[in-house]
Amino acid sequence: MLLAFQKMRGVHPGARASIDLERHLPPPGGRLWTARRKAAVVLAIRNGTLRLGEAYDRYMLSEEELSGWEAAFDQDGLAGLQVKRLVR
Repeated sequence: MLLAFQKMRGVHPGARASIDLERHLPPPGGRLWTARRKAAVVLAIRNGTLRLGEAYDRYMLSEEELSGWEAAFDQDGLAGLQVKRLVR
C-alpha cells in the first residue's frame, strides 16, 4: 500500500520518501469504507500517525473489525480490503 501512495505522489518506488499519512486519513464519522480508506487507517496505525484507541473512537470501529482489516491487508494487500459480493 505504501507503494500505491508513492505511485500516486509520483515518487520512485525505490526511493525513501516521507509520506504524510494523516492527509490520507478519512474524516471522522460514518462513511462508506472503501479499500483505500481502510488501508489508510491500517497504515497510519502501523506507522504511528494514529493510535489504536484513537482509531476505535474516531471511526467507531470495533477491535474485531479493525483486526479483520489488518489481517486482510496482510494477506492480500489492498485487494483484501475490497468488499466482496455476498452469495445468496
